[in-house]
Amino acid sequence: MKQKVVIFMTVIAACISITASAQSKLKMELSYNVSAPVGSFKNDYISKTSFRGATGEISYVLNPKFSLGLNSGYQNYYEKFDRQVYKLNGGQTVSAVVTNSMDVTPVLLRGTFYPMGGSATAIVQPYVSAGAGVNLVNYGQYLGEFGGTEGAAPFAAQVGGGIQIPFGKKIPQTGFKLGATYNYVNYNKNELTKLNSVGVNAGIVFSLK
Repeated sequence: MKQKVVIFMTVIAACISITASAQSKLKMELSYNVSAPVGSFKNDYISKTSFRGATGEISYVLNPKFSLGLNSGYQNYYEKFDRQVYKLNGGQTVSAVVTNSMDVTPVLLRGTFYPMGGSATAIVQPYVSAGAGVNLVNYGQYLGEFGGTEGAAPFAAQVGGGIQIPFGKKIPQTGFKLGATYNYVNYNKNELTKLNSVGVNAGIVFSLK
């Protein structure tokens, strides 16, 4: 699985590099991200919102309305539960504090569409985005001092939207960006049926040319 992720990232990076070398229209996005688990992720594992996250993207501007890029980031979810009595295999019981954690690192090929991208007079630029790839997951659970972590790389998809406030006339290459995403992660392990979440992010976009 790790080999497939490396190959995927290498191919996407090579495609962006080749295209960028031809026309030099690269831009970068850096954002702070807050994420709230939903569905099985929230109900069965971690209910607390995570404030420990960031995202980044290097993309190629195909035209003023559309860009295509490689998106990644990091989010850490963590929750400690009060001491309770838990049943173990074999009918035994133990009284312990349970700690759940989840680290996720998405690697997505993402397209972003700016419907007003051609307008040099627009103060606010709305956008919508969609992407797909994998999510590098590090699952961790400790029952007292017993437990451990487990890695996986399930399929992931994302849809999002928001606004960008340009710094100047280079629309949409530079500006302040505020948006939200819905993240789908097909994780069916450890009694979880998905690792879906809703994120809110804010950051900057700037040209690399």
